[in-house]
Amino acid sequence: MAGSRAKPARKASATRKASDQASSAPPTLNRAHLQGFVVGCVAGGLGCLGLFNALEADETIADIPPAAPPALEVTVGPRFDFYTVLPNQELDLNPDIEPADLELGNRSNAQYLLQVGSFRQQADADRRRGELALLGLEATVEPGDGDNGRWYRVYLGPFESRSKMARARSLTAQADMDTLLLKRESP
Repeated sequence: MAGSRAKPARKASATRKASDQASSAPPTLNRAHLQGFVVGCVAGGLGCLGLFNALEADETIADIPPAAPPALEVTVGPRFDFYTVLPNQELDLNPDIEPADLELGNRSNAQYLLQVGSFRQQADADRRRGELALLGLEATVEPGDGDNGRWYRVYLGPFESRSKMARARSLTAQADMDTLLLKRESP
């Protein structure tokens, strides 16, 4: 049977085209759609029925005159008691008590410093001081003895103003150097 040929197999692209055409067709309504529609209609009808019943109840209530409201004390704004309390108080003006000196309280002997590092070796502290000098900041190295040995701490300041301290802190942060704000009482 040389003249008869077998049917060629269906190509995958032909089946893909058929499924693409089916998915672009408009959706059909099924039983779930119909049930949802019916439930929505019933719920809407019951809601309207409840609204009409509420309106009828309001009409019957409107026929009854309202009762007088209980007497309440109405205050507009806050209530201040000091008008009545202060005139009745007694003040002890003992001459033995001296007033506080307010001028001394305003002056502060505090100095603000930024600690930019704490090192075991003095060479490391000097290296950090050099890095700060390249940033335009003047640093000092102070040795200190603690429970765990000798440390060399690098300080910036004291600062004359907050803005100068903030500028120094910003420059050290840009150079990836952590700082610690310290407050010292000056002698």
